[in-house]
Amino acid sequence: MKTLLTFLALTTLSLASLAAEPAAGAPHPTPLPSGHPVAGAADMSKADAPLTKKGKVVSVVDAKQFTYIELQDGKKTLWIVSPAIAVKAGNMIRYADGEVMAKFHSKTVNRDFSNVLFTTRVVIDK
Repeated sequence: MKTLLTFLALTTLSLASLAAEPAAGAPHPTPLPSGHPVAGAADMSKADAPLTKKGKVVSVVDAKQFTYIELQDGKKTLWIVSPAIAVKAGNMIRYADGEVMAKFHSKTVNRDFSNVLFTTRVVIDK
């Protein structure tokens, strides 16, 4: 009887731990833009990432759960993708560093980007 109870307890714990984490290859709890690098998938959930970068918003493309933001950072212009945020041209923002993907095609907005940085967090500066 003890063996059966121990077996049931271990089985229950094993099933609970499997339910807590998505299996390899399973969809991430936060859907990612089409073509997003799988290695960075876990990073999209880090809502408390440090805001180490900043820039001025040049243009914005909203895409369901994500926002594509064209930034002016000093003399260079770049695109970042973040979880959806209401920003507009002229806003100053701070954002978390992330993974850069070259030659990225977004099926969602049907657009090619030479380079795009996937970030987990964007905040509008006041």
